[in-house]
Amino acid sequence: MSKKKKAPAVRRRRRPQREMSGFAPMLVVGFAGAALYSLGSAIIMALGIAPTIVLGFTGKGEFKAERLQCVGFCNLAGVLPFMYQAKLRGWEAVVGDAINIVLMFGSAAIGYALVYVGPMVAAFVLQGLNEDRLKKIGQQRQSLVDLWSHEVLGDREEEQKQNAGKGFIR
Repeated sequence: MSKKKKAPAVRRRRRPQREMSGFAPMLVVGFAGAALYSLGSAIIMALGIAPTIVLGFTGKGEFKAERLQCVGFCNLAGVLPFMYQAKLRGWEAVVGDAINIVLMFGSAAIGYALVYVGPMVAAFVLQGLNEDRLKKIGQQRQSLVDLWSHEVLGDREEEQKQNAGKGFIR
């Protein structure tokens, strides 16, 4: 009888280490705190931070935690006033007014806008600062040239221009 050769063992690939964020624990603690404050507030919070919850579970890529924080804090800032109203008037009255829902979701939209527009604004500002810095360096260079002549720069071009006519037979 011939022995069958075993196929080489297939190594399982490990999943890449994911970026950890405190999204789930913060969500649970936030809901627990809102429920202790009032049940209506917890319901408003669950409805109001739906965009943040969706981003928390579906967000991928680099800087996921930072995007989640930006959108989450903007969204939370838009939901907190309505949580207080829910305690005073009841959560049904707050949810019944559509403008309140639009304001809560609009605050999450502002967070998304900060995530996508913020880097472009920062690049624009940094580019302007760098251009000003280059202009200042150019002015300092020119003042040194005026004070010490071109020799201070160590340019070989000026020396070559001065020596270009010497030693050349026409």
